[in-house]
Amino acid sequence: MTTPLPTTSEKPSPTPSSLSPPHRSPLLTHLLTPITPTLTSLPLLVATFISGLADSASYNAWSAFVSMQTGNTVFLALGASSQPLTRPYGWLKSLTSILCFMLGCAFFARLMRAPGHGGRTRLALAGSFALQAAMMFTAAGLATGKAVPTPDGPASPPASPPMFIELVPLALLAFQAGGQIVASRVLGHSEIPTTVLTSVYCDLTSDAGVLRRENAVRDRRVMGVVCLVLGGIVGGWISRSEAGLGTVFWLGGGLKWGLVGAWLGWGAEREGEGGKGNKRRRGW
Repeated sequence: MTTPLPTTSEKPSPTPSSLSPPHRSPLLTHLLTPITPTLTSLPLLVATFISGLADSASYNAWSAFVSMQTGNTVFLALGASSQPLTRPYGWLKSLTSILCFMLGCAFFARLMRAPGHGGRTRLALAGSFALQAAMMFTAAGLATGKAVPTPDGPASPPASPPMFIELVPLALLAFQAGGQIVASRVLGHSEIPTTVLTSVYCDLTSDAGVLRRENAVRDRRVMGVVCLVLGGIVGGWISRSEAGLGTVFWLGGGLKWGLVGAWLGWGAEREGEGGKGNKRRRGW
């Protein structure tokens, strides 16, 4: 009679996703913690102001938007009839901005989802805005160093031969703008798209409760409009001043870098706040 060999049960080795929080460093735990949605509309309003800055400056300098892709789509369509006559390659700038914006949306959406929790972690948001700031700083450096043509005060010279180096800052600025609208979707604030106002105008005026005394969604929409308009005004005045075009992008990048610090220190999500079903219709 043979004695059966003893069997041993092998325990599977732990994977990073199965590690409990005590196995993580405090820093990693902090970074991978999803944030509370409370007041997350405020950083998005700052991002909307930055869109106004960038769009007013880029259109004034290069006749193309970096955030408002509806306008660029119209300019692209006009290019089929070789219009406007003074900007023969305007369609190329618009096409570059549209494509880079779409690539930016795809890139930042995947980047933010990588740490988990649907992109609502401190690491995802801070990392996204850090990259956006870096791209704005690069565009600012190109403008400040006169590597790209910039408007010279209120009396700009007549249209000059096309300089395709303009496509570089346009591409960078449009790419980073995609990160803003992705962040607004991740945080559930579709009423603050941060880059365009057409849908906001529609939703604001068609809201059945637009005249209610307490309507946080309406308030956020109104503030989005105000922030983008203010950004456009400030960007226009700075770009025509002695400070110049580069200063607009330095300011935008600096504000985004400030948002990186804000996301890193944002409060943690509380029980019941997470999930796609949480629409946060009350409060900011």
